[in-house]
Amino acid sequence: MATLEELQNTMRGLFPDHLGIRLIEAGPDRVTAEMEGREELCTLPGTIHGGALMALADTLGAYGTVLNLAPGASTTTIESKTNFFARAAAGRVLRAVATPLHKGRRTMVWQTRVETDGKLAALVTQTQIVLPARTEPREQLRSMFEGLSAEQQKTMLATLERDGAAMYRALAQAEPDETTRASLLEAAEREEANALVLEKLTGGA
Repeated sequence: MATLEELQNTMRGLFPDHLGIRLIEAGPDRVTAEMEGREELCTLPGTIHGGALMALADTLGAYGTVLNLAPGASTTTIESKTNFFARAAAGRVLRAVATPLHKGRRTMVWQTRVETDGKLAALVTQTQIVLPARTEPREQLRSMFEGLSAEQQKTMLATLERDGAAMYRALAQAEPDETTRASLLEAAEREEANALVLEKLTGGA
């Protein structure tokens, strides 16, 4: 798991960094941070903009989700609800604590309490979608054959060869250059020949 310093560094130069969010603790079940209530974050003189409180909470919920993701997966906020309870005055330190309400395979829900002077200023509940790791085309293709018998693999490969031949022919029809078109048609013939061999092996021809 990433260290607190490493997580803090991921904010550098980005919106959370401009807000001045400082992580205090970060783990899979609790994320805490502080933020100075600067004048430039106000909506009225002396009053912090509600959007700044929401952004603080959203940042913590996102980091909490990230700390629970499988390698390569990512997340983004898909829903957020905020209740405001007290004025957040400028010049004060805002402290936020995010804890999970739900940690699932597809979504996670985090609730963040934003306090100032020991009083609850806002309560934010957000839903994060879990985006699975993207796989390379070769890995996707390999996964299609996992768990299949040799005969089933041959049948599937024959189908892919036939589909490949059809794609080559479609490309050839749209290709204006004669030499390239001829090469595409030759490739289609090779795909069809491969499919025929596989189909004979499986009794499908």
